[in-house]
Amino acid sequence: MSADPRDEMRRLVTRQRVIVCVGSGGVGKTTTAATLGVAAASMGRRTLVITIDPARRLANALGLDGLSHQPQRVDEVLLQRAQEKSGAAAAAPLWAMMLDLKAGWDDMLHRTAPSPAVAEKILENRFYRVLSTELPGAHEFIACEHLQHLASSGHYDLVVLDTPPTQNALDFLDAPARILGVLDNEAFRFFADKSQSLGLRFLDGATGRAQSIIARFTGGEMLEELGDFLVLLKDLYAPLTQRTKDFVQLLGGKETAFVVVTAPQTAVLSEATFFIEELRRRQLPLAAAVVNRLTPPPAEALSALERDDWDDVVVDVVGEADGRPLVAALDLAVRQEAALAELERRALAGLGQTLHDIPLVRLPRLTEAIHDAARLVELLPWLVGAAVAPS
Repeated sequence: MSADPRDEMRRLVTRQRVIVCVGSGGVGKTTTAATLGVAAASMGRRTLVITIDPARRLANALGLDGLSHQPQRVDEVLLQRAQEKSGAAAAAPLWAMMLDLKAGWDDMLHRTAPSPAVAEKILENRFYRVLSTELPGAHEFIACEHLQHLASSGHYDLVVLDTPPTQNALDFLDAPARILGVLDNEAFRFFADKSQSLGLRFLDGATGRAQSIIARFTGGEMLEELGDFLVLLKDLYAPLTQRTKDFVQLLGGKETAFVVVTAPQTAVLSEATFFIEELRRRQLPLAAAVVNRLTPPPAEALSALERDDWDDVVVDVVGEADGRPLVAALDLAVRQEAALAELERRALAGLGQTLHDIPLVRLPRLTEAIHDAARLVELLPWLVGAAVAPS
C-alpha cells in the first residue's frame, strides 16, 4: 500500500463501480461524496453522485440550484477546473440527483411490472400508495433498489452514494435482509401464488364470517382492494427477490468500496469506529476513512513565539501601547491552536489502530466552509492528490 493515503482514494475513483460514503451527520460526508464524484469525472469517468439527504448541500457544492429524482448534469466549467487541479488528461460528464421516495417506487414498479397495465393497476391501489411512502424501511429499500439499477444501467462508470447519518445508514445496509425476509415469508408466498382476486372470498367458513365482521369496520371495498393488491404483487415477487439478491451481491462485491467519513471529535470518532467494526462484521468492503476539519499544527507560529526577541519585534512594529496586548493575544491563540491540534492527533491515534492497514485521509479545517463549486475544487488535492500537491 502507498505511504500516501490519497493514492488509494485516487485509485478508488478510477477503478471502482460504486463508492458508498457513510458516517455521522455534520462531518462533511456530503462534501466528501461530491468531491469524489468531481475527482472521478475530472479523470475521465462518467459519474453519478446520489444523495438520500433532502438538504441542499450537495446541490450547492456542485453549483446546482437544486436536485431532483432525475439526474442533472453538472456544469462542465467545474470539471475543467477540477481536471486542471487533478492533473488528469480528460474529463467526463458528472451528474447528481436526490432520491425521491415516491418517484423511486413508481420508477421501480414500471421497470419490474410484467406490463404497463399491471403497473397502472398497482399505482392506483391505495395500499401501494401507503406501502411506497409510509412503510418502515420503504426508503432504505428503494435506495438499495435504485442504486442497483443505476450502477448496472451502463450509463455510468461510477456511482457515488451519500448515505444518511450512521443509524439510518445501518437501516440502509439492513434493508436487503429485511426485504428478503418478507419475500421469503410463507404467508407472502401463499398470497403471491394466487392467480385470482381474493377480496372477501379468500377465506370461507368460520374464518369467512370473521372476515365479514372485519368488513363492517373497514368496508368490503377496502378488503377487496387489499385482495387485489396481494394478487398483483405476485407479478413482482420474482423480480423483487432477484433484484434484492443482486443488490446484496453488489454491495459486498469487489466493485464496491465503502468510505467512512468522520471528524476529530471524540464522540464522532467513536461512532466511526462503531461503523468500521459493523462493516467488517458484515464483511462489506471497507476501503478508506476520511477525517475532515483537522486543525493544522501551528508549527511555524510556535517557533516564532519561542524567539527571544519576539515581543520586541511586535512592539517595534505597532508600538508599546498596542504591542504588548497583541503579543499576549497572539501567544494565547497560537498555543490554544497547538493544544487543539495535539488533542485531535491523540484522538485519531485510536481510529488508526481500528483501521489497521486501511488508509486514513486527513483533510484540514479550511478558513471557509465549502458551500460552492469553486471551494469544492480546492479540496481535490487534499482528498485524491494532484499533479502538484497542496502547499
